[in-house]
Amino acid sequence: MSRDLSLERMPARGGVLRGTHETPAGSVERRLNQCLLGPETTVEHLPLHDDLLTALDRRLEEGLSHGDDDALLDVHRSAYTVYETLLGHPLSPAARHERSAWFNAFRAQYEESVLAADVKEIADRLPSEADARRPGFVRAWFLTAAKERNDLDRAVETHLAEKATIEQLAAFIQADGYLNYRFYDALVLAQPHFMEGVKHEISKHMWDECGEGRADAAHTLQFTRSLRRLGLELPTVPPWEDWRPYAGHNLYFLLACNRRHYFKALGSLAMPELFDVDRDAAVVKGLERHGFTAQQDFEFFFNHMEGDAEHGPEWLDGVVLPVVEAEPDASMELITGGVLRMLAMRRYNEYLAERLGLTDVPDRDTGLPPEGSR
Repeated sequence: MSRDLSLERMPARGGVLRGTHETPAGSVERRLNQCLLGPETTVEHLPLHDDLLTALDRRLEEGLSHGDDDALLDVHRSAYTVYETLLGHPLSPAARHERSAWFNAFRAQYEESVLAADVKEIADRLPSEADARRPGFVRAWFLTAAKERNDLDRAVETHLAEKATIEQLAAFIQADGYLNYRFYDALVLAQPHFMEGVKHEISKHMWDECGEGRADAAHTLQFTRSLRRLGLELPTVPPWEDWRPYAGHNLYFLLACNRRHYFKALGSLAMPELFDVDRDAAVVKGLERHGFTAQQDFEFFFNHMEGDAEHGPEWLDGVVLPVVEAEPDASMELITGGVLRMLAMRRYNEYLAERLGLTDVPDRDTGLPPEGSR
């Protein structure tokens, strides 16, 4: 039986490297691309690799310590290229570098610096160690945290539902597409064994992502049909001229590609299963306001609006709580992953608010669970 391969988004064989004319002179991104296209190495650092790592260290300092948005975009977009090298086309010229010492030094430098900065930012939002070891508390904490909304979050969802033009909805859907295509991979990377029950629950979510055995019902294909209903395709390189979408995308793979962050990865994956329901409902309402029938025309969003209402509690009860009961020391890791994902979600909402022109939003606080909810 033949398949319609035109619906399937396969990784570009050339990778996601932008052309030299598109990368700023002296940027980390341009140096990284030169290294990925350069000679294959395993252990030794060549001068171009040392130059890359020096530039990365400088730009991380400028971005994380001094709030330079251009530097943050440079390092997060470059890290996106690195993760796409790990997850992308096996025949890509860049793939031969995945075991190179310089490549892994880049990853370590980026990951340690970014994660340390984000953990510092959320430190005052974490519960006590004693509370975090109680399964009942952890379940209630995740449910509460996922439902927290500040004024900006509510403004974005209200705009999508009630005011967004079809052009704005199309731009939102296109920009959101890159993680929707990679979410299955984030699930797969969370599958390596910890305990059988956890593998079983994650397998159920993977089965759902695959369309429960129906090839045409795979979530990625549903999303492709949503794009095409709007006359859109995804460009090879995301259209994000902002560091925040890159940082949120990268967080999944920063956590998932490091075994010591496995429990953080599980906590991070729990959050979209819990909070995406309201976002999907807003998109569905917005599309139907423009005359579409979401159940037929935009099945990806309609099905997620209904399905995630079940998936979130299932992830809590089938993944998070069994881990807490079997390994109480993992509970703070799970919660930390959840707070990191909420931080990324809120940054993405700030990015969306700017793109949608929502300038009159009075409250731009973190929106994370307040002290009193502990």
